[in-house]
Amino acid sequence: MSGDIRYDRLILLMDDDELEMFCRAWTEKKSGYVEVKRIAGTGDMGRDVVGFLTDARHDGQWDNYQCKQYRKSVSRSQGLLAIGKVLYWASQGNFSPPKNFYFVAPKGLARKLELLIDKPSELKKALIDGWPSICANSITKKVAVPLDAKVMSVIDSYDFSNVRIVTIDDMMDDPAVKPLLIEKFGADPGKYPATAVPKDVQDTEMRYIDELVEAYGERAEEPFANHAAVLADAEHGPDLRRQRERFFEADAFQKFYRDNTSASVISGFRKDVHFGVVDRWKGPATDTLARVEAVMNHAGAVTCAGPLAKYAHVPVKQGMCHHFVNDGELSWKKKP
Repeated sequence: MSGDIRYDRLILLMDDDELEMFCRAWTEKKSGYVEVKRIAGTGDMGRDVVGFLTDARHDGQWDNYQCKQYRKSVSRSQGLLAIGKVLYWASQGNFSPPKNFYFVAPKGLARKLELLIDKPSELKKALIDGWPSICANSITKKVAVPLDAKVMSVIDSYDFSNVRIVTIDDMMDDPAVKPLLIEKFGADPGKYPATAVPKDVQDTEMRYIDELVEAYGERAEEPFANHAAVLADAEHGPDLRRQRERFFEADAFQKFYRDNTSASVISGFRKDVHFGVVDRWKGPATDTLARVEAVMNHAGAVTCAGPLAKYAHVPVKQGMCHHFVNDGELSWKKKP
């Protein structure tokens, strides 16, 4: 992602709510979760953002993301309390213990807490030893919470090697964060890769191809048997090849940015092109091919907004019109 903007610094400036919402959106982009929820407000029981690994949700495996934008690094006692709170409420039957417990800490963790997390057995011992002073009177304001047999059973069975740290560097290195930087901060998504047009017409392009074959036959006043007959034609074959180049240029564009940006980015781009050409598509035309030619000329001049605008070259915008036909949003045939 190019540019001199330090997006990590913008994340560091977020408040607690903004960080939690950013974390939720980031977690939703990560693979493996069937559902992601942000547990906001009082009564979160130590859960800020949760990622459910199965449809059983809190009855099955899930990951907990503890994300707080502290003024400085997360202290040893803050970390132990966060873990203790979740394991306590798990011992009370409110949910199963989380498979993974992530500290999303853009400003880092205190060195003493980092050292504990890197030694799971010592982390467990520190939680047990520090329960009376750190957890007992801080998990709930209503009553003191002793380290009884029920709580101890959950702590004993929990795998503390699954307590992990997510630093700002870890977040910035994760491909799943890239779409959020584009959507939230307007980061440059980068150039889509070059594409090659398949020699043979693909099944995935047959809808717009069939309509073009009909349009060429209409212009020639003699129907073509199929796309192969058009491609063999001296007059219309070169034009069909250009139309396929446009289609696959737009195809590469869409596939790349669907994988590397948020859904709203590519849908916004499609909307810009659609609204830019639809009036011309609806206008009068002497025949179907004239409609195609007019829309292609108009599409090339459409101005798009958003982070993809700089990469929306003329063939992309023109090829997107073939995708509208392929997707059933438009038809090259004369309008009803």
